[in-house]
Amino acid sequence: MAGLQLITPATSPMGPFFGLPWQQEAIHDNIYTPRKYQVELLEAALEHNTIVCLNTGSGKTFIAVLLTKELSHQIRGSYHENARRTVFLANAASSVVQQAAAVRTHSDLHVGEYTDPQEATAWSRQRWSREIADNQVLVMTCHVFLHVLTNHILPLSKINLVVFDDCHLAITEHPYCEIMKLFEEHTCGSRILGLTASILNGKCDPSELEQKIQNLERILKSSAETATDLVVLDRYACQPREVVLDCGPYTDKSGLSSRLQAELEDALLFLNDCNISASREDRDPTFISKQILSDCLAVLQVLGPWCADKAAGIMVRELQKYIKHEQEELSRKFLLFTDTILRKVHALCEEHFSPASLDLKFVTPKVLRLLEILHEYKPFERQQFESVEWYNNRNQDNYVSWSDSEDEDEDEEVEAKERPETNFPSPFTNILCGIVFVERRYTAVVLNRLIKEAGKQDPELAYISSNFITGHSIGKNQPRNKQMEVEFRKQEEVLRKFRAHETNLLIATSIVEEGVDIPKCNLVVRFDLPTEYRSYVQSKGRARAPVSNYIMLADSERTQAFQEDLTTYKAIEKILRNKCSKSVEVGEFDGEQVADDDNILPPYVLRSEDGGPRVTINTAIGHINRYCARLPSDPFTHLAPKCKTVETGAGRFQATLYLPINSPLRVPIKGPVMHCARLAEKAVALLCCEKLHKIGELDDHLMPVGKETVKYEEELDLHDEEETSVPGRPGSTKRRQCYPKAIPECLRDSYAVPEQTYYLYVIGMVLTTPLPDELNFRRRKLYPPEDTTRTFGILTAKPIPRIPHFPVYTRSGEVTISIELQKSGFTLSAAQLDLIIPPAPVHLLPHPPPGETCTGVQAHGG
Repeated sequence: MAGLQLITPATSPMGPFFGLPWQQEAIHDNIYTPRKYQVELLEAALEHNTIVCLNTGSGKTFIAVLLTKELSHQIRGSYHENARRTVFLANAASSVVQQAAAVRTHSDLHVGEYTDPQEATAWSRQRWSREIADNQVLVMTCHVFLHVLTNHILPLSKINLVVFDDCHLAITEHPYCEIMKLFEEHTCGSRILGLTASILNGKCDPSELEQKIQNLERILKSSAETATDLVVLDRYACQPREVVLDCGPYTDKSGLSSRLQAELEDALLFLNDCNISASREDRDPTFISKQILSDCLAVLQVLGPWCADKAAGIMVRELQKYIKHEQEELSRKFLLFTDTILRKVHALCEEHFSPASLDLKFVTPKVLRLLEILHEYKPFERQQFESVEWYNNRNQDNYVSWSDSEDEDEDEEVEAKERPETNFPSPFTNILCGIVFVERRYTAVVLNRLIKEAGKQDPELAYISSNFITGHSIGKNQPRNKQMEVEFRKQEEVLRKFRAHETNLLIATSIVEEGVDIPKCNLVVRFDLPTEYRSYVQSKGRARAPVSNYIMLADSERTQAFQEDLTTYKAIEKILRNKCSKSVEVGEFDGEQVADDDNILPPYVLRSEDGGPRVTINTAIGHINRYCARLPSDPFTHLAPKCKTVETGAGRFQATLYLPINSPLRVPIKGPVMHCARLAEKAVALLCCEKLHKIGELDDHLMPVGKETVKYEEELDLHDEEETSVPGRPGSTKRRQCYPKAIPECLRDSYAVPEQTYYLYVIGMVLTTPLPDELNFRRRKLYPPEDTTRTFGILTAKPIPRIPHFPVYTRSGEVTISIELQKSGFTLSAAQLDLIIPPAPVHLLPHPPPGETCTGVQAHGG
């Protein structure tokens, strides 16, 4: 491929099978498995004043709520004694309502809302004292808080945490500035948490960004922290190879492209000249027509006439639905006008090429470049596609009329049914795991069509199994809820197939840039250049496979300008990486993994013969990550080791390793003192491997012991209990572990006896977070417990203290449990108790000694 040297799995110096995307998610060998970014940021906020820089929708408020809960022991109890107060600050009244709702939802704390500065000024000191005493978390606008502070209503010494929402406002003339000046005058020990997103919005100059962050840190007396979602999602991974490709200009030899462009532009000009007043933009009778013609023009300019013809066909089919349901005569006429223009586009195209097959003379240089890139990922074994005819004949469908064949949804379904997956016998066909990012929905739909057509004509592209995913379709002014639901299910199925590597190429709009769980890709192509830093870094973050390329396709006139933008993006990324929680420069990770490291600390060797099991200082971290990945967990839990490195002085470092809580090795492991941080981390991992083997958590091949190992050994009859020092395997009866059981004080001596007063508590269960489709591997039906007419209850002779809501993770998802007092101070006769308590009661709690039991009862109707 002229001018482009791509590193693909086939050409990787690590060998053709290194880091293939369909393999199990890679276990890191050189760094500890990264944890979720919320955990990183919460830990940073617990240690010091922190400014959280995260994009909108990444859960900034949730991190603030988590911090509030972690510090809630400081605000419980009586305010007039030792309890302090947490303050949430917002710039607008609407934000106060949202923040307060979030705290109430995720905690049992009492929350007060204060939005009106005039009302706050009018309140007496006694009224404020009652509010502060009754509410542990005070959510208010900055103006109200300023009034509270300046009038000494709430002393700074009684505030344990202040959360500044939209804290970037502090670098302007804003009440946040005045609030922080008051904090400067007192050393009250209040923790400060700033939340901001807009500091990263749109284009910004790197030097300005750095200056903004420094000013914020100075004013809020905090350190700015971002996390993995904005510094290429997994900042520890190998960075993809970035390429900007100049695709060159499109030469319109036939004049067809110019003719089509003129037709569409004239039609749009006519629609714009129709001055029809409308109360809202989407009530304008020309709204849908303008949107459709604009989309068709965009497809023409980006992909060329062949694709514009396909797009026009899809649009004609969609228009028929609108025309059929349109009640207003004027709107109907505009839709018919648009239909005529699209049919004219098709008629002009038919004069130059046959719609039945792909003609590459009528596509743009960008499309040709994309096909060249896809050629680089062709499979190793091409002989399964012996001829183009074999591939063409796999679907025995004949060409049908232009507009009828253009419904993308029906086409996809037909193709999915008629193409059995067994047509791809070689496991090497899935070397590619790629995403092509485009701006518009129709571009995604038509580009997917083009790639499928190219696969039919070119045997070297026949390995591609592509699909597309977009946002919602046009016509939002019409109620199409049922269709939206069908669309959502289809998109979930597309994502499922991509995750399962049944499809190896996804054409997507920005919907997949962030917030969607997809595999690590080895190819990401930006068909339309990113227009801002966030878009650049989110799409680049999808190229996380060990050998990956991030390719940006540019038109000739845009190349120079975009190179300047790219330089800016990289500078911003470097600034943010330095601010990234617990960040370490990537260079350190890539650093020479010298074989000489093995001489610094001797390896842990089980048997001295050559080739015997051993762990070296360079392989130890991989063993620890592999062990943590095999610990029992559910789909909600992300188990990862935690390593803290401190400088002991004189340029020496010592690391402490903490394994997940369900590992039997619960004590922190301190490693030896080393001359650099990376060696300290490796050394403590080596020591940990030795300890894990000695307690039987690693087997005699130094692999994690788990149920799979036991089953395998039992099948092969390899495991003889007498010959091993391991005290039984996990999952076997020989490995029973005893745990101390305790009964809460409130449930002791609380057994129900006749003629005594009782308390009846109802255990409420609500399915708050259903298991998402991508985690429901077995496609189980979900059962919300709140839909049943029955519930569990506790009948006890003693009151139970208030217990906050807590989550329980079931097969259906996250269920929130509440224990509410239903009735108190009532008595039951012996006959009534006999009806409630069966002869052999089934207790909800572990069976305690006689006289120390609380009975589980079942109440009807909640």
